[in-house]
This record gives sequence, C-alpha cells and structure tokens, in this order.
Amino acid sequence: MEKWIRAAGGFVFALTVAGCGATNFESKLPDRLSLHPGQTIEFLPAENVTGKTLDPPADQIFNEYMAGLLRDRKLLNVSPEPAVLVLKTKLVEYEPGNAFGRWLVPGLGTTVCTMHAEILDKNNGALVGRMESRQTVSFGGAYSIGADLYICKRVADELMRDIDKKLDR
Repeated sequence: MEKWIRAAGGFVFALTVAGCGATNFESKLPDRLSLHPGQTIEFLPAENVTGKTLDPPADQIFNEYMAGLLRDRKLLNVSPEPAVLVLKTKLVEYEPGNAFGRWLVPGLGTTVCTMHAEILDKNNGALVGRMESRQTVSFGGAYSIGADLYICKRVADELMRDIDKKLDR
C-alpha cells in the first residue's frame, strides 16, 4: 500500500511540474538557400487567418520574436538595399489553452500554435520553399503555465533552425 501511495504521489508531482506536447514540422525548402554576405531577408509580419481575435496576441508575439531571430543573425532587411528573399508567414491555428485543465486531464486545455511560412524570391515573387510548424502543449501543470506566450516562440525557433540549416553562407 505504501508503494502505491509513493507512486501516486510521484505521478501527481510529475503532472504538477511537467509540461509536454507534440511537434510537427514539415519543410519543403531546397537543400541550400543562397545568400551572400550582406544579403538579407524581408520579413512580412504574420497574417492571422484563424478568424479569431487573439488574447494574448500570438501573431504579435511571433512577429517580434521572429524579427529578433533574423536581426541577431544579421538577416533582417533594415537597410535601403533590397532584400533577396521574403519570409511570408500565416498563423493558421491558435488556441491559448489552460494549464489547470492540462493538469486535471491531459489533453484538456491544450495550447496549440500552427504557422505556415513561405520563402519567396524578392525579384520575381517565385516560391523558393515552404515550411509548416505546429507546436502543442497538451500535458502538464505548473511548468506549462505561460505556454500561450512561449509556444509561438517555439514555432519561430523551429522555422529559424531550418532556415539556418539551409543557408549557404
């Protein structure tokens, strides 16, 4: 009986502090994206196509964070020189979720963020490649508080990782 109580206590503790979810990432980028030193990417703010007014403003959180990631890598176009590529994004799914609900019943209160991204050639508008990132937080308790704020940053990190991997510099 004592072992069962310890095991149940450990499970409840893990539910309280842990948070996890699923990740789905698809990329149809070419093997290499060619940017020479000094060439940049124009980032168009994410278009919210969910049909919802977002609270918190997930699209704005994504936009600020993604622009920061590009700026840190000196890829964000801020100069009068024209960009070579354009990063166009759409927020297609967003649910803020609820940490208490996730703690009560895994799957209840799931936080979801799905972003579609296209990279276009700035000169002719031709599609260079597509990416889609879907992040969820569907299980957890105290550790998953704030998932509605950080989940869009995870999506941006995943998109940036793929761009970094494909850049030929």
